[in-house]
Amino acid sequence: MEDAGNRHSADLEGIKLSRRQMLRGTALAAGTAATLLGTAGRAEAKMSYQASGYQATPKGDQKCANCSLFKPPSSCILVDGDISPEGWCRFYRKK
Repeated sequence: MEDAGNRHSADLEGIKLSRRQMLRGTALAAGTAATLLGTAGRAEAKMSYQASGYQATPKGDQKCANCSLFKPPSSCILVDGDISPEGWCRFYRKK
């Protein structure tokens, strides 16, 4: 027989959970899912050539080909569009 002092509980294979514990678990799971989905969406957002200060020519010895953000053959983690290995932007980071 169910304990009268714990009317709002679930008995799942011998594990008793109060309604409050179940709601906390649900809220935690929903928050985690929202965080993961939000992070994934932000990771895909890239900036324009203009916002990055991109130019198709190098700045001295700094060029996309030796930048840690460049992804051969012609893309970048931060900048949208085709990126020349000989290009440069203000976010240049040496490999």
